[in-house]
Amino acid sequence: MSLYDLEIIDLDVYVSEGKVIKARCSGNKIRGFEKSFIGKDANTFYEIIPRILATCSQSHVYVYIKPHINTKVTELLTALEIVDSHLKHPYAYWFPHLIKNEEYSFPSGTKFRKVSLISRRIKEIMEKIGGKWPHTDYLRKEKEVKFNKEELKDVINFVESEVLGMNIEDFLNVKRLEELRGDLKLLVEKGIDTLSWGFGLRDYLVVGYPFNGNFDFSKIEDKGIEVMYNNKKVEVGPLAQALTFDELVKTYFNKYGPSPLLREIARIKILAKLLNDIKEIDIHTSAFVANGGEFVSFAESIRGSLIHNYEIEGDKIVKYKIIQPTTFIASPGGALESAVLGLPIRNPKEPIELSLTVSSLDTCFITRVNIFENEKIITTKRIGGFC
Repeated sequence: MSLYDLEIIDLDVYVSEGKVIKARCSGNKIRGFEKSFIGKDANTFYEIIPRILATCSQSHVYVYIKPHINTKVTELLTALEIVDSHLKHPYAYWFPHLIKNEEYSFPSGTKFRKVSLISRRIKEIMEKIGGKWPHTDYLRKEKEVKFNKEELKDVINFVESEVLGMNIEDFLNVKRLEELRGDLKLLVEKGIDTLSWGFGLRDYLVVGYPFNGNFDFSKIEDKGIEVMYNNKKVEVGPLAQALTFDELVKTYFNKYGPSPLLREIARIKILAKLLNDIKEIDIHTSAFVANGGEFVSFAESIRGSLIHNYEIEGDKIVKYKIIQPTTFIASPGGALESAVLGLPIRNPKEPIELSLTVSSLDTCFITRVNIFENEKIITTKRIGGFC
């Protein structure tokens, strides 16, 4: 198996009589890579980990440094990283499938070009706070870090005027789909009849920051490509996160169950909540120094629950293990399989329902979906890997 194949989640989907009758997921095939961390300098490891784990890089930095140092700067960078990804997601994956016109095409459409400009602005703010990517110079030396929320003015204006069609505070209080405005209203109108409800797990995990989580590390059962929590397969990510705070998401979930569309709405609710909750900072940082000992540290990232378990001895890493959101999502018999099993498919050769369902769970890697009918492969779709 090549390195290329290792970095892909394989999902085999079997379709018969217009619905998925069987699904089999490979799981996260890249486990155990953390052995390469052994012997690394614990005081500079924050420079290494975002380069190895570039997807959700700020979340990985946050989880590593959290037991050792004030995390206000990293919390801000993590929130901006999540906002950036969630803003791009519907314009990269959803609108191009649901709306067949040039304005919403990807990546050349006018809408995505506007999103790209806003994404660039977010990255400029992150560079101002933490220096060039991976934005960690505030950990390398003493630095004065200032952030004024006015710096997000262009970002907030775009989100309110184009994505939401209302101000963020009003959107966070929206409790019914009929109240939605802006591009999100259009996404719901185009997607609600295409996408089914009620397919997926009913058990969720949220470990903590920047949401309210209830997590006990002793309840994790890690079998490699298969991970369980409290003896159950769980879904992690935007739907699980939004269920901790948003009334619209809770209402529709309780009435209809999970759906790809509800996960995408959850992404925008999270984006709005983070923009609303971001605080100004004025802080002096100092060079990072790691404490000795064994640590279990965790947070919610773009794609869900992220857990690091590591040990430091004599300023060196002597043990490291990471459970990424993908490991939960792609576990055999887990969230990805459950979300597609039984799903109605109108056209197996152009399975928009599968594309949007898989993108709604959005693993850290590309998901290669192999679609079979009468035991013969009829098409393959590569989904994800952008935001």
